[in-house]
Amino acid sequence: MNLPTQAPDIRSAFRKKWFWLWALLPIGAYYISWLLMMMPFPVFLVIGQWLALESFQKKKKPMILWLLNLGTLLITGLIITFLIEKMWTNKYDNYLIFFLFGTYYLFQCFNEWIFFKLFPSWRFGYWSAANLIAAVVWIVVLMGGKHALPFTVKQEYVLWFIIPLLGIISNSITGLGIHIATQTRYGL
Repeated sequence: MNLPTQAPDIRSAFRKKWFWLWALLPIGAYYISWLLMMMPFPVFLVIGQWLALESFQKKKKPMILWLLNLGTLLITGLIITFLIEKMWTNKYDNYLIFFLFGTYYLFQCFNEWIFFKLFPSWRFGYWSAANLIAAVVWIVVLMGGKHALPFTVKQEYVLWFIIPLLGIISNSITGLGIHIATQTRYGL
């Protein structure tokens, strides 16, 4: 069997600058977008991710490929907008969260091909798995909280605290996916 001599080192991701930029810059983009009325969020998100990946030492190819992520985000945004418009009734409220985050993270899995071009040591599957785990975290926490809490949480708390906290958690999960996928087959 061709197994690695050691398991991928997950803890080393937390010591890297790019990882924290990956986890926190999209949250800054979220706050700035709310202050600017949400319109430029996909652009700010891609810029934040671009800056995080730009500081990643293992990147070999030009970052112009990351602009394809903007196209992915815009297509995802159009699909999500269509879904919200079609499903915005009390009948489908529980499924709306599932479709919102499921659609976003499913389309993010297509970026695996962009990462393959950016990183010479890219290993397929970790990015997609991390995105699916992040989607499950969003769906379980939001839908579980909606059904488990005996009271309604103020919209301001959801927008300014809960969504950014879940964003940091899900960005950390996808950052770990990138970190593991860029490790060489036989350790660091």
